[in-house]
Order: sequence, then structure tokens, then C-alpha cells
Amino acid sequence: MNPIFSQSLKALCAITALAVLSACGGASSTVNPLRPTRIIAFGDGLNDVGTGSVTGLEGRFTINGSSTVSAATTTLTTPTTVSEVLAGVYGLWSTARPPVSRTLGDTTALPTTGLVSYAKGNAMIRKADAATVTGSLGGNEPTLIAQVQDYLARVNNKVATDDLIVITAGTRDLFSIGYRYFGRNPTMLAADGTTSINIDSTLVTQLGGPLADKTAAFAELDRVVNGSNGLMAAIDLLVQAGATHVLVVEPMNLARTPWGLSLDGSSTAADGKAKNFLWSLSYDTDEACLKTNPNNSFHCKLTVALMDKYKTDADSRRVLHVDLAQQLNLWSGTIETGNLNTYLSYGVAQAPKTPACAVATVGTPPTLATSYVATDFRYSTGCVADPAVWTNGTFNSYLFADNLNLTPLGNTLIANYIYNTKFRQAAWL
Repeated sequence: MNPIFSQSLKALCAITALAVLSACGGASSTVNPLRPTRIIAFGDGLNDVGTGSVTGLEGRFTINGSSTVSAATTTLTTPTTVSEVLAGVYGLWSTARPPVSRTLGDTTALPTTGLVSYAKGNAMIRKADAATVTGSLGGNEPTLIAQVQDYLARVNNKVATDDLIVITAGTRDLFSIGYRYFGRNPTMLAADGTTSINIDSTLVTQLGGPLADKTAAFAELDRVVNGSNGLMAAIDLLVQAGATHVLVVEPMNLARTPWGLSLDGSSTAADGKAKNFLWSLSYDTDEACLKTNPNNSFHCKLTVALMDKYKTDADSRRVLHVDLAQQLNLWSGTIETGNLNTYLSYGVAQAPKTPACAVATVGTPPTLATSYVATDFRYSTGCVADPAVWTNGTFNSYLFADNLNLTPLGNTLIANYIYNTKFRQAAWL
């Protein structure tokens, strides 16, 4: 077991033990055990392995650098993305067996073991109207269903029974919906409730144009989940092709990212409380999760769709979805919730609103680069660990790498939660 996984596992064990025992009765054997010999990853930055190299470390949407020596020329000895950490648990990732990064149209044979990732950092479920030029958000990166279709073409539309499918998708779609909703006005308010933030009208247009109201925003969210090229359509293709274990990791609660925390959460103005709107996209607060409610969150819409189509029983659970938004609330406790220090028990020593990529001088608190702007969503592609700043893996005391992406520790927390809690609850262990 790799060092990061082991360290954060210790922090999680005490918290998850009761939930695991309650859900599973403490059982250690299952009727549908997961024994993958290969992991196929789709989606966005949580699964993007860059070039797949463990020596040329650029390209992952996290901190790119060794966990012990941060110079980018060193060999990566521990996995840093969600799919890589899960692959490491099953013995499918090592410096001798690095992940394979795939691009659309690559007709070379897939490896029969290990980790294969089609994921691209800023990929969306539903494609933007045009290639975006600001931050590359959803621009030329292949959509989720395009990734899935390319993979199925390579395997003759037959998923191997010992393949674990890992999907991480939707975070950029929620950003798109949020920004298009905010984009119905030329400006919005920052977290202080008074400072004005300019909206990038070009980006709004490229993402599909402004959304006039919440009704339009949640209708777009429904298309992301249930539309013809939405998340459920991608899941259906995989299941119809014989996939027996499809893991779907839902998007983060953007209100808890450094970018989301920089937005207004207290204004009483009609267009205020941007963070509240971002919350409502991820999970239900005031609204009940009902099939008849058009304003259901991403989590609720997906839950309803999966329960309708893939009812679980005692013998099989082909599709397992993970509510990442609620977990992120625990890992990133904030002043607004009265739980400022809840993140400490998860190995996060620095306030989650501080991204490691922006640190100029390590300290308590750290000094951030003068060029860093919390409201700038373009600061969202990860970074190479600067050896002038990080003399060791202390960037793993931070939760976020940048304004939208997690550090290797953050990605490992997700993988830990999936493996130790969700897989047990689903009887996949």
C-alpha cells in the first residue's frame, strides 16, 4: 500500500468504521466480489493521468511532483489521481507499470492489465457550444460519451468482466451552468458582498449563452444527467456492452472550492448568494429529492435515474455512484458552516480555501503569490511543484491544488472513501 493511501486511511478509519459496519453488517465476503485486472478511466481531471509518465510529470490536474522531492525530474513513486490510487490498491499501478493515457482515434491495442485513462482535465459531459479560449474549460477536450464510444470501438463493444470502469465527470458542467447563470448579468459580487467581479461574456457565449433563470439552469442540469449525450447515456452504453462494475464519482460541490469560496455567499440582493446556487447544483438543501421536482440537484437526478433503470438487489450492483459533494463538505469544513477545523482530522493542515499552487512561501499562514486571484477560474489546470517552494511533499497538507482541482492528498481521500466505504456498502469487496 502506498504511503499517502496508508496515511490518510488511518485518519478515515475511525470515522468510517461505524458506517461500514452498519451498512454491511461487518461481512467480509460477497457474492459479487470485485477483482479487476484492468481499470478503464473516463471523465475529467480527477482521472486525467497526463501523459501517463511517472518521470515527465506534467499534465496531471493536480500537483505534479514527487511526494518526497518536488523537482519535476524525479520519478513519481506514489499515485496522485483518483484512478491511479484505486489502481494502486489492486496492484495495477507502479513505476514499472505506469498508467496508459489514451486519446480519441488511437487504434493501438489496449493493454490487458493496468490502468488505461481516456480522461482529460477539463472535459465535460455535455460539450460546450464552441471551443473555449479562457482556461480551456470544456473546449476541445472530448466529452464523456465520446471517450466511452472510442473505448467501446476498441473492444468491439464488449467490456471484459474483470474491467473496473471509473467515471469522474460533471464538475466542469456544474461550473458551466453556474457561470452561464451568473452571466445573465455583466458582473457579480465577491465573497465580501461588495467587490464587483466582471463576467467573461465571451466564455459565457462559448459555453452556450446566459441562462435566464434557475428554471433554465436546472433544465440544463437535467440534460447533463439525462440528455441524449448525458451521463446516463454513457452509463447505458457501458452496461449494454457487458460492464459489471461501473463506478460513477459525482462532481464536487463547487461552493467549497477556492473559486466558489471567493464568490458572494451573504448578500441579500436578488443576484446574491452565488455559493448557495452552486450548492443547489450539487446536492439538495431546501428542495426534496422527488422525481417530480424539476429543481433536483445533480446527485438527486442521477440517483433517481439509476434507481429507475438499474435497481439493486442482493446479488448484483453493476453501477455504483458516489456522492462526492457531501464528502467534500467534511474535508473542507469552512467558517460558513461553523466547522472550520473539520478538515484537520483528514490530514489537511491548511485552510482549504488556500490552493497549494498559489503558495510562494510556506508558513502559517503561507504567503501566496501576488499574481494569484481567487476569483480567477483560469487557475485550474494543476501545476508542477516548485522546488524553490516545496522541499518535500508538504503540499499534501493542502486540500486543493488550484481553484478547482485537488492535491494528491485530496484525490487520495476520494479513493479511500470509495474503496473503504462505498465498495463495502456495495458488496464489491
